[in-house]
Amino acid sequence: MDRKNRYISFTLRVIHNQVKDIISKTVPKSDIAPQTQLQGGILGYLFHHRDSAVYQKDIEKEFRISRATATNTLQVMEKRGLIVRRSLDKDARLKRILMTEAAATNHARVEEHIREMNERMLQGMTPEEIAQFDSYLGRVMKNLEAWQQELGSEELQSAISGKEVEK
Repeated sequence: MDRKNRYISFTLRVIHNQVKDIISKTVPKSDIAPQTQLQGGILGYLFHHRDSAVYQKDIEKEFRISRATATNTLQVMEKRGLIVRRSLDKDARLKRILMTEAAATNHARVEEHIREMNERMLQGMTPEEIAQFDSYLGRVMKNLEAWQQELGSEELQSAISGKEVEK
């Protein structure tokens, strides 16, 4: 398939695979490293929100994942020493999620690799082109989120009516 006729979804998938490959070859290995992309993303989120209180609901919303997925992922991360969950004095059910010191130190090294990757991906682009590209990607994400909501709504309606949704 030539570049002119290639679907953007295919191009994004190829880029995703290239990024994964480069990360696996360049990020320093560590015993305290995340095992999955989701775990890595959560660590990045916690790293950038160190000065804020972060709870499971924040993780669910940010990564658009279910409560069950968040619970399972956070349990694994806690067992591996990546995070700790601390109950609040006023409500023991609400647990603040914090990175361990070892995970934060390791993630700081990962952040340096991410910065380098970002610079290399955007090499040769002007600041205006980068801003426009970011705008386009934001629009693509919004369009996909709207579609996901429509699909969720259609599935709910079909469950109520007992009819199968065409996909």
